[in-house]
Amino acid sequence: MNIKNIFFGISLLVLSGLIFFFGSSFPNYVVRGNKLPGPKFFPFTMAVIIIILGAYYIIKSLIMIKLKRIPKDAALAPSDKITLNGIKNVIAIIAGIIVFVPLINLLGFILGATIISTALMIILNVKVWRSLVYSVILVVAIFLIFGMVFKIPLPEGIVVAMFQG
Repeated sequence: MNIKNIFFGISLLVLSGLIFFFGSSFPNYVVRGNKLPGPKFFPFTMAVIIIILGAYYIIKSLIMIKLKRIPKDAALAPSDKITLNGIKNVIAIIAGIIVFVPLINLLGFILGATIISTALMIILNVKVWRSLVYSVILVVAIFLIFGMVFKIPLPEGIVVAMFQG
């Protein structure tokens, strides 16, 4: 378990490095000579959080190896066996990701994201009403953050555009 956590921490560090590498080409946001948070802000903030988490996993695992202890969360980890239910979950998530973009282009972000997240939660054995409530909360939060605060236009969809005129 400790070796897996070390590799996971290293993969997080590599991921954050890729975020910094590709995000460095994003333009700066300058208004009247003042440098403000722009397109780089969110990915760079996430990259810093990912670096902290990666370092945490690596340091914690190295300490556990040195002390020859099994981490407390090892008992919570599922077995390493590949199950039919696990394969179904992986296929459902991959299919959801593939279907997501065409669905939001057709129905719009709000309706498409609600449908996809509800369907994925139901497939992952969350109760129907609970998955619907969580999906609505998730979509509203994303809409408020990106649509209202950052003023990023979210896809309206072909169907919604037809009804608007």
